[in-house]
Amino acid sequence: MEQKLDQQTLSHILSVTEQLIKETGCQQTTLQMIMDRTGLSKGAIYHYVKSKDELFGKILESYMTTVNHQFHEAVKLSKDNDIRPAIQAIVSSMAERGTSNTIFIYLLSQQHKPNIATMLKELRRSLMELSEAWITIGKEHGAIPAHVDVKAFASMFVTLSYGLRVNQMIADDQQVPQMQDVFLFMINAFQK
Repeated sequence: MEQKLDQQTLSHILSVTEQLIKETGCQQTTLQMIMDRTGLSKGAIYHYVKSKDELFGKILESYMTTVNHQFHEAVKLSKDNDIRPAIQAIVSSMAERGTSNTIFIYLLSQQHKPNIATMLKELRRSLMELSEAWITIGKEHGAIPAHVDVKAFASMFVTLSYGLRVNQMIADDQQVPQMQDVFLFMINAFQK
């Protein structure tokens, strides 16, 4: 029961922080603002995280967990072993503009701090693992060609998705390539 309450409290903190970021941006979001909105003390928040930046990292982790869950749910619901809709769901969710992009860019700007550099490396490692798992499942279901090198494809996917995140933050809407197009490009490139 206590663990469920802890998870509910953390989810509340993450949700409030995400909303504050939407309203004011990462730089302007303060721990005091988070405390005011959640009604929690500094000590209560520090029970879950050591800093505002770690809280931002937890939002990105939560986002990856959600995308992974959506992928596996879509695979379960797939008909005739067709998981292309599940892969499309990943691609679409990773391409959306939103708080996760804002946080990602903010954390990149703070990577000179050792704790943030470590956090970014861990987030990348986690995304690589998820990507490799998704690609393996895609290969098993025939949505990705069997000869595709899982690690190389995952690395390319992560690299391109990071580049798209940055591009989406600075480009006009008409100039932003769609993640779906990038994914198809990658599939076609690996078929040769």
